[in-house]
Amino acid sequence: MKLRPSRLKLIGLLVVCAFFFAIGVAALRNHSPVVGWMCTLLFGLAFVVFAVQLLPGASYLRLTDEGFEFCAIFRKSPLIPWGDVSEFRVAKLPPGGNRMVVFDWKTRPQGSVRKINRAVAGATDGLPDNYGMKHQALADLLNERRSRALSGR
Repeated sequence: MKLRPSRLKLIGLLVVCAFFFAIGVAALRNHSPVVGWMCTLLFGLAFVVFAVQLLPGASYLRLTDEGFEFCAIFRKSPLIPWGDVSEFRVAKLPPGGNRMVVFDWKTRPQGSVRKINRAVAGATDGLPDNYGMKHQALADLLNERRSRALSGR
């Protein structure tokens, strides 16, 4: 099973970035160089990132009987065996309360980045997207696939 990010969400983010990029260009013309350059560079880069994610194969979550792998901006994780991770859950991230699906590693050492992740999100790792699903629905799907694989069904 392969899940992909919501194209509608990505297109919406592209529109928002294009809007703020245009504000940056207008600020440059109206003699506000600091604001102009900040908006132009930040939202121009974000526009490129979201546009790349629309390309085929750039971003996905693949579920197999052995485990899962995810890819973000063509950067692919190794196959993560179901037995190497805890159950999946939804965490709220500070400061705005954005949510993401998180999990803990059972087999990997707790390096400094994972310790920071645990302090911020309550888990050592998380998925980069919710792949067009509600966060809890994605966590439930992953937990169901994990349980099935670990029980040998």
